[in-house]
Parts: sequence; structure tokens; C-alpha cells
Amino acid sequence: MSTAAETQDGFAAIAGPCHSPVAEALSPLITAIEARHGTAVSGIIFYGSCLRSGRIHDGLVDLYVVVDNYRAAHDRPISALANRLVPPNVYYLEADGAQGLLRCKYAVIDEAELARGCTTALLSSIWGRFAQPVAIVTTRDADTRTRFRAHLGRAVATLLDECLPALSDTARAPAEAFAEALALSYSGELRTEDSRRSTTVIDTDRAEYARRLHAARGHLAFDTEIDSTGRFRCYPSMAQKRRAARRWRIRRPLGRALSVARLSKACFTFGNAVDYGAWKLARHTGVEIEVTDRLRRHPLIYGWPVLWRLYRRGLLR
Repeated sequence: MSTAAETQDGFAAIAGPCHSPVAEALSPLITAIEARHGTAVSGIIFYGSCLRSGRIHDGLVDLYVVVDNYRAAHDRPISALANRLVPPNVYYLEADGAQGLLRCKYAVIDEAELARGCTTALLSSIWGRFAQPVAIVTTRDADTRTRFRAHLGRAVATLLDECLPALSDTARAPAEAFAEALALSYSGELRTEDSRRSTTVIDTDRAEYARRLHAARGHLAFDTEIDSTGRFRCYPSMAQKRRAARRWRIRRPLGRALSVARLSKACFTFGNAVDYGAWKLARHTGVEIEVTDRLRRHPLIYGWPVLWRLYRRGLLR
């Protein structure tokens, strides 16, 4: 029987080393974040498009800041309460780097919520994101880093457990199976990317996604097989298929409603939130919206008609 330490090491191995060659260049942002949130910061995780490209000066760096508890991480009790009720709080930050200005958007979450989000959470916003390769750019100590890697490895197993039974069980390449699972996880959120986004993400490192699926196989709730040609197949039971279908029927409306709640909250925590949203929409869809001063000042009043028009046009999925 495996010990708790062996189980943790097994999940950490799924996540891999969680390093990035550009992590050291993020030091100015890390220092600024730690100055804002103090000793409550236990670690920072780097993810997203800047991680995949390595070009941290060309866009907005995406970070998750993991804290011990929300009250210690925030100066204002209302911020701590908002972080607890609808996690995470999202903030914007700039810092001068050695090669120019660095910009980031970072989310604040406590480790208990990170652990739950990677394992038992109904919605895919955490396990769908952290099943992908990420870099742990700083942690309080080595034990914390190992725990973080185990959480991230559990996110891989959760993604596959929750998604594969809802998909076709035909044989396909491991990276293709992972791409399909990732695409399904995206459907549980309100997003501007089209259905091909998961394939684009997977194509950045197909070998790593195949490795993750192979490493997670022994932790899944159903049998799997790799045939003589290297193609992957899974064998969930009919009960597991029915359960997965039920949960995805719940996830889509609930996840999109929560996405709207988080967008609304970000209007108060994220500097230039409306301009950032318009930029991201144009980047992913080619559609530009006019950001008026009125919309910037009162996004919760004048933003709803804009969101509704975008949804009717199929630009928000």
C-alpha cells in the first residue's frame, strides 16, 4: 500500500519539474507581488501564453499567487471577503525588468482552494488550467514546492477523469486525447477562444502532453490501454459515462455564470479591466469594440449590452 509521501511523489511526477528558462527574469514582478501581499505568499505559479512562447515582454504574464489565507494577504477586509466568496481576486501589476517593462495579471488563491480546485471541484477553471504545463517560479520552501507539484499532477488526473468518459472512447494519439479533454474543459467557462484553441495549445509541446497522459494512467478511475501503434484508448464503465454526461450538463451553465461573476468582480480589482478585455477579444477573434469613457467608468451598467451582443454573435462561448 502506498504511503502518503509516495502518493504525493507520484502526482508530482505527473506535473514534472515545473521549471521555465525565463522564470528568473520575472523577479521584478515577484518582488512587487510579495511587497503587496507580504508574508502570506507561499508561492507563485506561471502559466499561459507567455510561458509557452517564452516572450514575457510581448504580452501580459499570467500568474497565480498562492497565499496562506486571504485575510493575511489583503489590507482591506472587503477584498479578503471577495476573494473567499468568489475566488480568485485578479489584479494588474507592472514592474521594470532588465530588458524593459514587465506586465502581469495575477490571481490570488489560498492553498486550500488550490488543492480543492485541482481535485474535487465541480468546475474546470482550476484543474483545466493547471493540467497544462506550468512553472512554479517561487515557493516558501522545498516542501511547499513538492506540495504544489502534487496539486498540479492531481489536476492532470482530474481533467482526464472528468473529461474522457464524456468523449468518444475510440483509439487516438495520446496528445489528441489530451486535446479533446482540454477542449471540453474550456466549454465549462465563458471564453473568447474558438474550439481549435486546445489543439493550438497542445501543438506547442505534444510530447509533454503525451507524457502527462502516460504518467497519469495509473491514477485514473477507469482502465486504459496503449496499443502496439502507440494509440490511447480508455474504458470507462457505463455508469462513469452517465455521470460524466450529467456533470457536463451542469458545468456549462454554472461555469459561464461564475465566469460572469468573476468578470464583474474584476472591474473593481483589475486596473484597466475593460481595455484589457477589449484587447483580448480583438486578439482572439479579430473583432474590436469601442471602449468609451462611459464604459470604463461604469462597466457594470454599460458592459452588459456589449456582452450580450458578443454572445449573440457567438464570440463568447
